[in-house]
Amino acid sequence: MSERPGLFAELKRRNVFRVAIFYVVTAWLVIEVAETVLPIFDVPDGVLRGLVVLLVIGLVPALGLSWIYELTPEGIKRDAGASPEPAAATSHKLNWATLVVAVAAIGLLVYDRLTPEAPVTTVEAEAIGAAAEQEAAPAATRQASAAKDASIAVLPFADLSPGGDQEYFADGMSEEILNALVRVQGLEVASRTSSFGFKGQESLGLPVIAERLSVRHVLEGSVRRAGDNLRITAQLIDAQVDRHLWSDTFDRPLTAENVFAIQEEIASAIVVALVDSLGIEIEDEVRLAHATENLTAYDMYLRARALFQGRTGLDEADELLRQALEQDPNFVSAWELRAAVQTVIVEYGYSDLPTEEHRRRGVEFAERALALEPDSAMALATLANMRITATATLVERHDFDGIIRDLERAIELDPHNSSALNWLGMTFAFVGRSEDALRTLARCIEVAPRFGPCRENHYDSLWAAGQPEEAYAAMQAALDAGAVVSEYANFALLAHFEEKTAFMLLANQSKWLPGWHRHEDLYEAFRNLEAGHTELLAELKAFMGARPPDPSSYAVALLVPLGDHDAMPLFFLAWNPEYARYRRSPQFQEYVRQTGVFDYWREHGFPPQCRPLDGDEFACD
Repeated sequence: MSERPGLFAELKRRNVFRVAIFYVVTAWLVIEVAETVLPIFDVPDGVLRGLVVLLVIGLVPALGLSWIYELTPEGIKRDAGASPEPAAATSHKLNWATLVVAVAAIGLLVYDRLTPEAPVTTVEAEAIGAAAEQEAAPAATRQASAAKDASIAVLPFADLSPGGDQEYFADGMSEEILNALVRVQGLEVASRTSSFGFKGQESLGLPVIAERLSVRHVLEGSVRRAGDNLRITAQLIDAQVDRHLWSDTFDRPLTAENVFAIQEEIASAIVVALVDSLGIEIEDEVRLAHATENLTAYDMYLRARALFQGRTGLDEADELLRQALEQDPNFVSAWELRAAVQTVIVEYGYSDLPTEEHRRRGVEFAERALALEPDSAMALATLANMRITATATLVERHDFDGIIRDLERAIELDPHNSSALNWLGMTFAFVGRSEDALRTLARCIEVAPRFGPCRENHYDSLWAAGQPEEAYAAMQAALDAGAVVSEYANFALLAHFEEKTAFMLLANQSKWLPGWHRHEDLYEAFRNLEAGHTELLAELKAFMGARPPDPSSYAVALLVPLGDHDAMPLFFLAWNPEYARYRRSPQFQEYVRQTGVFDYWREHGFPPQCRPLDGDEFACD
């Protein structure tokens, strides 16, 4: 009597193992085909997942059928434990079938992996970005889908110098490239204040940075300065599809000529890469003025510019520019920057000299710049700003039409000059043109979202225009953007929204009333400025008079709202609600006449808050 075969031998004889292998390989091929074909017909992802589940479940009945049936030359028959020849024939067929299916699956996999994906179109990228934003991104950052194709942000270059002390030089390189690209018509460039706000935040990833800056392209790079050698690397990335469009490395001897040549080459290469990649027309070509041939002067200028932009070490910046101009007396950029420094050096507490001396120097330096370059936007704007400041402080009297004309000319020459936009907005606010002030300051924020002065003056102008909710939201947006660069505060706005803690905290800061002991009383007074505050005002004036004079202090802005109408107002705040009593005073009438604002109104029309009366009289609300 023959011995019955064991279970393993019987599974092998009935080809259960071969069927299992064939089934798995075939299922793999089916899944590969489905992954390739189903997306073409926009089939939902759930269909593919369901198919995988069915194939896994189907393995069990397939193995059961292979146990029960066998494949013979006469067809499929029930296995009755017959001779092994039919099973051997089935084994041979299964081996070949498994091999063919495996080769097909591997071929399809290799083809799928090696074939590059079709580039994402702008429409597709915008749709993907919009869907992702709806699910995950905060509202303030839902701007990626609105990014224009011909748009770019120039991130600050990394300093890879051996001493790690060339950050100002690396920043200067990227800023000069940015300034060159700004002049290219048809190309939108994120402002310096916006791009440089991401310094040290590279870990966010370029797609995220591009999204937050509302641009499609990002330029990043590095600078290595060692002795007389300079190495600069740069790469342009399409952040929308995370693809490199261009990169290069420049190794040159360190000379001013080579520095400017590299900047121009990089800027030109970016424009060419964008044109080639996007198939668009950019209406202008790169132009980069070689500011100086003296490398030492240029190096000092870059150091000074970094200090000026950070509003720190302005006395050191002034000295560096003086030395740079000794090296090259024809260095226009240094003359105009030194003129601009004079307008802020006292405000930020970096000089004990009288304001009049810095005004004199500012005029001299700006005029030297204009003598060398009549279209110096910064010099024109600086001179106009000094004229409006001198007029507002009753030092001199200047024509408002001329001031506005020069500021508008400066902006025409340099549309991204945030200082000129800010000064023009302040001038419009001074003469009561509130709508023009708001429009100009909004443009400044669009150009330079992190520029503190424009942010502060913008929410002040909204407050003056009778839009408290909008002003409060704009103040919060400025804080959220990290755009507040001074201790300035609109105390009346804070009091209006009952922000008592913020009011008292800010009132204790160095440029206001450090050491004052009645901050809560001050807050209550600003909650009701129409009431009399004679005693509080007298004590405040005595406190301020006992302190050493601080030319950078803002505290005098508190006196006029509390009722001291003989104090010199901060001219651009005169239309704020807290100045209502002052605007009805004889002192305001006299101030408007002395500054020439009244003559400007008679020629151009009165602001909404004021109206002419008989003769040369007028009244304001």
